[in-house]
Amino acid sequence: MMTDILISMDDKFLYFTNWLHGDVRQYDITDPSKPKLVGQIHLGGKLLKDGPLKLVHDPEGQVRIFSV
Repeated sequence: MMTDILISMDDKFLYFTNWLHGDVRQYDITDPSKPKLVGQIHLGGKLLKDGPLKLVHDPEGQVRIFSV
């Protein structure tokens, strides 16, 4: 469930929070037709399975995911 959406003052990044899964994501929107995930941090959330978060899939190889 996305709860907050914010565009940076320079219109280069889009941020949104997903509190159900417990993460905040940063997208590069310099090309609005092709947003690119450039950052993500996990802060907990309601949907945790078996404790600490684990990186399951990182297709771009750039996302840093921190466990709580």
